[in-house]
Amino acid sequence: TIHSPLSTAHYPLPTAHCPLLSPMLPDWHQFHADEHVTPAVVDSRRRLRICLGGFVVLLVVVLVRAVQLEAMHGATYRAEAVRPIERQKELPGVRGRILAQDGTVLACDREVLNLAVHYRYLQQQPDPQWLRYTARLRLTKTQRKDPVRIAAEEASVRQQRDELARRLATICNMPMERWHERAQRVQHRVERIAESVNRRRRAKPVERAPPPDTWFGRIGRAIEERLGTPTDDSPPEPIVVAEQRDYHVMIEDVSKAVVAQIEGDAEQYPGVKVVVQTRRAYRGGSSAAHLLGHLGRVAKEDLDGNEDYREKDFIGRTGLERQYEPLLRGSRGMLVESTDHSGRILSSDRRREPGVGRDLVLTVNAQLQRAAETLLDAAMQRRSVHAERAEPAGGAIVVIDVRTGAIRTAASAPRFDPGLFVTGDATGLAAVFDDPAKPLFDRAVRMAIPPGSVFKTISAVALLKARTIDPQKPFHCQGYLHKPDRQRCAIYRRRGVGHGEVTLADALAVSCNVYFFHHATELGSGPLTDWADRFGFGRPSGIDLPSEAAGNLPSPETSSSAGHDWRPGDTQSLAIGQGALTATPMQIARMMAAVANGGKLVTPHLVARLGLPLSAVERSGGDPSDASIDIPRPQPIAGLDAKTLATVREGLERVVSDPLGIAHGTVRMEEVAIAGKTGTAQTGAGRADHAWFAGYAPADDPKLAFVIALEHAGDAAVAAGPVAKRLVSKMHQLKMLQHKAATAGRAQ
Repeated sequence: TIHSPLSTAHYPLPTAHCPLLSPMLPDWHQFHADEHVTPAVVDSRRRLRICLGGFVVLLVVVLVRAVQLEAMHGATYRAEAVRPIERQKELPGVRGRILAQDGTVLACDREVLNLAVHYRYLQQQPDPQWLRYTARLRLTKTQRKDPVRIAAEEASVRQQRDELARRLATICNMPMERWHERAQRVQHRVERIAESVNRRRRAKPVERAPPPDTWFGRIGRAIEERLGTPTDDSPPEPIVVAEQRDYHVMIEDVSKAVVAQIEGDAEQYPGVKVVVQTRRAYRGGSSAAHLLGHLGRVAKEDLDGNEDYREKDFIGRTGLERQYEPLLRGSRGMLVESTDHSGRILSSDRRREPGVGRDLVLTVNAQLQRAAETLLDAAMQRRSVHAERAEPAGGAIVVIDVRTGAIRTAASAPRFDPGLFVTGDATGLAAVFDDPAKPLFDRAVRMAIPPGSVFKTISAVALLKARTIDPQKPFHCQGYLHKPDRQRCAIYRRRGVGHGEVTLADALAVSCNVYFFHHATELGSGPLTDWADRFGFGRPSGIDLPSEAAGNLPSPETSSSAGHDWRPGDTQSLAIGQGALTATPMQIARMMAAVANGGKLVTPHLVARLGLPLSAVERSGGDPSDASIDIPRPQPIAGLDAKTLATVREGLERVVSDPLGIAHGTVRMEEVAIAGKTGTAQTGAGRADHAWFAGYAPADDPKLAFVIALEHAGDAAVAAGPVAKRLVSKMHQLKMLQHKAATAGRAQ
């Protein structure tokens, strides 16, 4: 038997002899008697069995769910995994052309090569996920495990982005500041779109379809009930919009040399591609700019409630581009691209071809239009040289067919280049907007100014129809009506003499103010305003252009509503085209056409016919120029007879043909007989007078009526007369004034 060495039963200690050891030795019997029961040890195998059981339960749930999905949707998911992703792209329609009378193309869409850059290469701060994804694509699987190597590759991608921007700006001759401005505009637009999409997504509650009422569906519902429904109210992950994966145009109309450099060294230009787009081109530059008008980006108000336009579309803003916008605009096409899940394009299919807008064939003669603009520019230059002080001014020339109202020319100066609004040239547009002469202002249809003595044509008609005068009875003109310092003729202001004995025709020929002052006082304002209204004053002419001015036809009624009484002086001023009376060159041309064609008021118009889109022509087998438009027929002026017109036309012919006529020295030409009337309209405040000349040719068989209006150009005979002569000479040169019989004889 082995005993414990500490047992006191076998090895008694001499405690009595060692008093120091006695208190240190334990009492083992007491210790065992007082010993507490120790807690039971936890069984680890039991815990392991519980965890294993829970894991098995979860595994069974996952397995059941997998079996359910495989049984119910397996085939669908597999088909979806291999199905190509289809992405629809809208193709802009082709805008219709605008052509002159002879077929000269004035405005059309042309293809341009644009430089487009992927959005991720334009962001000022690159997207972290895209940056990391791009860096990892360049590394091997082993290298992707090294965080240092990944960070270095991300820095390399950043550097490549910056170098790409510098390289593109250099080859395209664009300052880096401008490049960054454009990139920032693109980023702001894309971020705005992404925010709008995700805002709507967060606001829309997520609706999940209930499980089907099948065995697997009931199991699924039971599992969901046991596990409970998710209560996570955190917002969903933001989705990536298409614009964040797309290319955006940074530079338009790049040269072929730039395209060749980019496509020849594609590795140096990642994220860059050349796209073909259409752009509106105005081949004549500023020629006929006010007639054609210009395009502009669609505004928010254009998009509201209108599904035909998109944010980057162009829309007609002025001129014919605006007036005929629904006809010119082509319908959108649809391109469907199929890609795999890695983004590689598998196929591209045009589901709907872009539509082509209608062509507009104008009544305008392109050669005469350019000649009229040259004459205006020269007149403005002479005015700036001879004017006592520099004053912003312009002018207009209108030529109209006296029988149909077709506009052959409607020139305005100064002008602008409509292409600036398409290219977005900030410098060029700033110069246009800041020009005090207002080159955007169409003076042919919007410049309402006093017509001066040109209005005496209406006054003569009113006097003749009222039968208060004998047109052959002379009236003595002393140069002024009552006092030498007021109500005078121009000859009295210059030479201090009057016109002497004058008849109605004489008064028109020499432009005698006193004659009309005297007889208008006896006549009163009623007949003057009545006949002016019949000839179209005080309201738009109806030309197919937007924003036409109506002018102002004063009367006692309008005067009283304005807060002052009508006075005899107002009637006298009205008789010579002064005072509150204003008219546009288009209204004056319409008046002269009515005098020339026998008393019919025509409606001026620019579009002669519509060209059909090519597809429609192919289907119909017709001529693309066969489509006509409705043009209002000339309306006879009530109460106007041939005898009255004959007397007025005699006076207008003598303005040019009579040696004493006020325009004889500056307008008369041997080749063509011209009839017309000058008009020097006073402007007051020490400013130069407006100069007018309105007439028609040939005088014996009128074909075309024309108007020249020059702001602040001075004496009409001196300033506007020579322009009228050169204009008629150009019309004669272009064979626009020939008699039909003579033209037919030469053709035979």
